This record gives sequence, C-alpha cells and structure tokens, in this order.
Amino acid sequence: MCEDTVSTCGTTDSAPYPKLVTTRAEDWSLLSWPRQKMRGLRWRYSWLPSQMEDALCGENGEEEEEDEKNEAASAPVPDPEDPVEPQLTEASQLSLHLPPRVTSHPWSLAFGTSRDGFSLQRLYRQMEGCSGPVLLVLRDQEGQMFGAFCSSSLRLSKGFYGTGETFLFSFSPQLKVFKWTGSNSFFVKGDWDSLMMGSGSGQFGLWLDGDLYHGRSHPCATFNNEVLARQEQFYIRELEAWVLS
Repeated sequence: MCEDTVSTCGTTDSAPYPKLVTTRAEDWSLLSWPRQKMRGLRWRYSWLPSQMEDALCGENGEEEEEDEKNEAASAPVPDPEDPVEPQLTEASQLSLHLPPRVTSHPWSLAFGTSRDGFSLQRLYRQMEGCSGPVLLVLRDQEGQMFGAFCSSSLRLSKGFYGTGETFLFSFSPQLKVFKWTGSNSFFVKGDWDSLMMGSGSGQFGLWLDGDLYHGRSHPCATFNNEVLARQEQFYIRELEAWVLS
C-alpha cells in the first residue's frame, strides 16, 4: 500500500503518469471546494516533459489572451468629434407656418444638448438676453421628431406667458402643426424643474423635466393637438433651441 508518493510503490521514474506530491484524503474533496481551491490543487502535480509542454502551451495561450485584453483596455479612446450644428431639414418645412415677421431672418443655435448638455437650467441661461421667438426641436429615443414654436424666449416664469403665435408640431412622418385654438392662453410656463407648453384639464401639450431627458405629451385645449411623440411618455435623444440671429 502506498502512503506518500508513487515512487514508494516501486515504480520507475519513467512511469507514464504524473508524480503525486500528496495523497491526503481531504485533498480529494474537490467537488465541495470553491473553484479557487480547485485551481490551486491542480498545479500540485509534477508533470512529465511531454505533459509539461502541453500545459505550458495552454498557460501561454491564456497569458497572451490576457495581454490582448489589457492592451485593448489601455488603448487610448479617441476624443469625440466636435459637435456640428445640425441642418434641420425637417424644421425648414415649418417656414410656411411661422409668423411673417420672422420668415426673413436667419436662425442660430442658442442651445443644443449635444453641445451644452442635458439641463433645463442651462437652457434658461443660454436664453438670457434673447427676447425674440424660439424654435424648439426635439428627437426622442424612437427617432420621432417634434417640438414647438414659442413667440417669446424660454425663461423662468410664475405663470403662463406668450401669444397666439405659439404652436406645437410633429413629424409623424409628415408635418402636422397644431396652432392656438383660442380656448385658453396657457402657452408657455417655465419652472426650475420643468417646462410646459399648452395646457387644459391638468394635461400639457408638451412637458419636459429639469434634466431634459424625460418628457410627456397629451392632447390639450390650448392647441387641440395630438400626442406629439409615438407614446405619451418619451425619452429625449437630442434637443435644440433656435433663436433669430
């Protein structure tokens, strides 16, 4: 009966099996051990030259794969391209619905989430000093494009403000414009944590949260509009506010 090693059994050094270092009974309870201990025990065998070569090949392959992963992780990430002002080809169709007093003026981008980040307060700051109308254009996560034309700049307010020139619009996929019905004067209201356009019966034609990320749209009496997005609740992919140059 062997007690410690294979060599004590009278087997020669050229035996075609590995030389066992230890044979304690507790060392064989592998199924109940954590994987870390199993890995530790596996390398407690002394392999023959041919077996050692195969093992080293496998180990080297794992090391090369690990090196490749480390190189990929440490590779420099290219800087994103500088934001470029988008060409609002869809929004250009709105020119027929804009008040005559603004049709002959060029527009400039005052705020864009790709450039200025997702923040309603930042939008208000960008609007400071602007008194003219604003064209607000959104695209949600589903690719739906919609927005509003506001007769005045977007700002903090205690109540609703604006004129009957304000309207909502959507491309679904054709342009639909929802103008003032005369039912009420709930055009625009700006809070620190939300922006509202159009209202009636507790619902808003267009509502945006303070992060300019989540929004809602419902039919409202101010514009008698349809839901601007494909669903009443939506998530914003990008938002732009254009003002007269």
